[in-house]
Amino acid sequence: MRWYHKFFIVVGVILAIALFIFFGLKIDTVKVEGTQAYSEEEIKKAVFQRKFSDNELFFAIYQKMYGIQKLPLVEDIEVTYENMHTVTLHVYDKAVSGCIRYMGQYVYFDKDGIVLQSMDTKKEGVPVVTGIQFGTFTVGEAFHVKDDSMFAAIMNLSQLIAHYGIEVSRIHMSDGSVAVYSGDILVILGKKEMYDDEMSALSSVLETTKKEKLSGTIHMENFKEGDKIILKSKEVKKKKKPEKEE
Repeated sequence: MRWYHKFFIVVGVILAIALFIFFGLKIDTVKVEGTQAYSEEEIKKAVFQRKFSDNELFFAIYQKMYGIQKLPLVEDIEVTYENMHTVTLHVYDKAVSGCIRYMGQYVYFDKDGIVLQSMDTKKEGVPVVTGIQFGTFTVGEAFHVKDDSMFAAIMNLSQLIAHYGIEVSRIHMSDGSVAVYSGDILVILGKKEMYDDEMSALSSVLETTKKEKLSGTIHMENFKEGDKIILKSKEVKKKKKPEKEE
């Protein structure tokens, strides 16, 4: 066999391997599971942002060298290879405790008050905290607040809201007293260090008020375990019926 025959055989083998790598290992289908913080497209864009990362070989190399590229509200991403062309990304979201409004942005934080991300959109199911003075903040670090005890109370409350799965749109603090808004219900919790008993009792009550589309105020400033929860409904002024003409 002449040398140029060997040369063309080697070139052909190399070309065949290259074609297999670039076309035979191309990831065509990406499934995203688990996340509620981001859309499928946002996760895919973050994970496959490097050059040729839509190829299984390159993706595996990048994963080994750099790990999976994650977004701020994501704790971890588990990768499963179903076949050479299909990858499943199971996303584990970070537990977002709440957010504040700052210069037109929503600033999200976790259970320890660590700033996770600043966005111009409001994530569904995340309560907005109002009435507390926040100082400077940096993503990845804890908020600086004027009153640490107030912030600790907010952190305790936000964890309980997440634990019991209570729908709260807003947490408001005024002069140390805390109130939460759930649908058309205002719950005044008062000034306390912990709100465990209150939130445990509220979890089922607020489910009922939502189903029955009730509105009003619940006072829990002096609530103790076992106390009855009373909803003071909003008064609806009825229009006087016109007097009949005689």
